[in-house]
Amino acid sequence: MSTPARFARAAVVTVVAAGALVGSAAWLVPDAGAATDPVTVLERARTATVREDFSGTVEVSWKVDGRWHAERTPVSATGGTVQVGAGTRQAEGRGHDRWVAGVSGWRAGWDEAADAPAPAPDRHWKLSVRPGPQIAGRATDVVTARDRATGKPRLKEFTDRTTGVLMRRTVLGPDGRPVRRVGFVEVSKLGGSRSTPPTTPARRAADAARTPAAVRSVPDSVDAPGAVGDRYRLVSRYRRADGTVQLYYSDGLFGVSVFEREGTLDRASLTRGDPVDVSGADAVGYETAGGTVVVWDHDGVVRTVVSDLPAADLADFARGFDDRHDAAGGWLRAVGDYLLGPFGWR
Repeated sequence: MSTPARFARAAVVTVVAAGALVGSAAWLVPDAGAATDPVTVLERARTATVREDFSGTVEVSWKVDGRWHAERTPVSATGGTVQVGAGTRQAEGRGHDRWVAGVSGWRAGWDEAADAPAPAPDRHWKLSVRPGPQIAGRATDVVTARDRATGKPRLKEFTDRTTGVLMRRTVLGPDGRPVRRVGFVEVSKLGGSRSTPPTTPARRAADAARTPAAVRSVPDSVDAPGAVGDRYRLVSRYRRADGTVQLYYSDGLFGVSVFEREGTLDRASLTRGDPVDVSGADAVGYETAGGTVVVWDHDGVVRTVVSDLPAADLADFARGFDDRHDAAGGWLRAVGDYLLGPFGWR
């Protein structure tokens, strides 16, 4: 299997579980009583770990061929450090730093903040907020994001009314029906007195050669368009020592990680999936606990895209990324220094 595809699978259980429930910014937003519009509610949820400690169990569920699958994993936030999973399926983050555990130990980390901002969440989406159901015994508010063209709901985020912590994220398909969920099923601690931040983890020193570095240019053999379609903006680019280029795109609510590396795809080692036509290339798409994945090769470059977008939407993104007939006559290369990372921060 290609390196990008292996990397995507290594963090599979944590990409959505933590990314949907924690944020990375280091500034505060108003208390719950002032969160009266959907954008404020979303921003408060993104920065919840700045203010709140919590622990509990989250469940990730996803739909494949009409059947639901589910996995559960522990999650905790202590003094701004978030831990998700256990053993070799574990991730940790604090501020802009992230680490991922693998079978050979802690294997990767990032330490760069964003220079290029993601689009505002209401730029491409029609947002509304209303009282939501109780989740794990907590009262919530729910923000619904609707497609401006069709009016269909495509995302629902449920936040704790007292602390602002994101309790559940539900992704809906083009028909408005749920296709993926991640959220608390049990809460053992939420709010209360703040713990002392832990010391810097030793994980940072582990396998430093595989830590991506922020870059301002990429090899001519790989592509880094400044935008994909009219929705997704390039927010970051990184490069690992093994040559893999890692890009992150956002439309304000959904993020897409793109991994590119010179080579050819070892199709025999891929997870069984569905065929996807990507601008004439025979791609493979499949669903995992960590997100939707599309993998293909084109002109000697293997590409892997990962997101919690529904399969049809991610296939559209892949086609837009690999479309060689863009009006600019070639790929735009923009500067960005932020990464989706194992926690899926947007």
